[in-house]
Amino acid sequence: MSMIFHRPIFRAAAVTAAALLLGACGHVEITHVPPGQSLGVALAKKPELVHLPAPPPGTVTQDRSPNAGVKEGDKLAHVAEAFSRGQFCMNAGKDDEAIAAFQEVVKVNPAHSEAWQNLAALYEKKGDNKKAIDAFRRAKKIARQ
Repeated sequence: MSMIFHRPIFRAAAVTAAALLLGACGHVEITHVPPGQSLGVALAKKPELVHLPAPPPGTVTQDRSPNAGVKEGDKLAHVAEAFSRGQFCMNAGKDDEAIAAFQEVVKVNPAHSEAWQNLAALYEKKGDNKKAIDAFRRAKKIARQ
């Protein structure tokens, strides 16, 4: 039996149903691509999660960051809150507030490539090409590490 789905909603439902039937829910990665953008470009912009190796046991490291006295959980909560605020402001068209929020994120966590990507897009939107290029380069460098 051959079924042809002509409407996109039916195709999406069929793909979802097939994934559920095959038990692939935990292994399926969906990437939304806006109309007019290629999948290759969307995947190139998508940052990959990079896990850094733990220092060898017994190694004493001195934290010289501006947040040296803050607990790690507090840093993560602050970064998460600032990043969420930045995304909300960016989606609401409040570019200056979004830039401030993403700058907060990269101040606490300079290795947050998605925040650098958002900063680059916002700088580009505002016409500050020098800052946009710098932010794109930082995001790309972090993604390659």
